[in-house]
Amino acid sequence: MKKLTLVLLACSLVLFVNCQSKKRVKTASTDTAQLTSSGETKTMYRVVVGFTSQGSGIDSQKYDAIETFIKNHAKKPAFDINKMGREGERDICLQLNEMSKSEQSAFVDELKRLAQGSDRVTITENTERVKKQ
Repeated sequence: MKKLTLVLLACSLVLFVNCQSKKRVKTASTDTAQLTSSGETKTMYRVVVGFTSQGSGIDSQKYDAIETFIKNHAKKPAFDINKMGREGERDICLQLNEMSKSEQSAFVDELKRLAQGSDRVTITENTERVKKQ
């Protein structure tokens, strides 16, 4: 009976995780996209928020705060998430085409404020990234 309960619990956990990973992400427009020789898409982004790991996973509290800020922002900026590594490393890439220059600056300043205090979050402005398919 214990084995059956554990198997059912494990199956439901796998299904839950699988459903969560299939959530759709609003994709940034690729007006500045370039196709590389290897067939990948290289895109210029206004700001990239990088979440790195040093053996203990990403800073999930900062990730949640930044993701909530982006999703709840009045301008609803489009973004891409490039996942990499085994410990949850990822980049949130934003072009911010929905905003004026001054709004972009204020948005980036707020991202920097939210990222303060973590050595596992980096903010990079005006950079290219390869968009993984």
